[in-house]
Amino acid sequence: MNSKASKKISRKAEELSMALLKEQLSAPEASKVTKQSVAKTEYAPHKKGYYASAMSTKGMKSILKNMIKIQELEDISLIDVKNYCEQTGRV
Repeated sequence: MNSKASKKISRKAEELSMALLKEQLSAPEASKVTKQSVAKTEYAPHKKGYYASAMSTKGMKSILKNMIKIQELEDISLIDVKNYCEQTGRV
């Protein structure tokens, strides 16, 4: 993966992880969410060990890297990420 594609994935991961966090908070708290309030790495248990959670930037990057094999990065939305997480059993 070249640096241009990696930067695009990083930006999209920050955007989607912020949207996922805002969705789970109440309106007054969601308005306070910034890039700095999103965790860089947060791990969740799985039957095979631990993996980076979708709520963190690192976890969202790994999800996007797998999803771009199926569809274009610009076409991926938060709903697509949620469906992917349900199919794979990620939290």
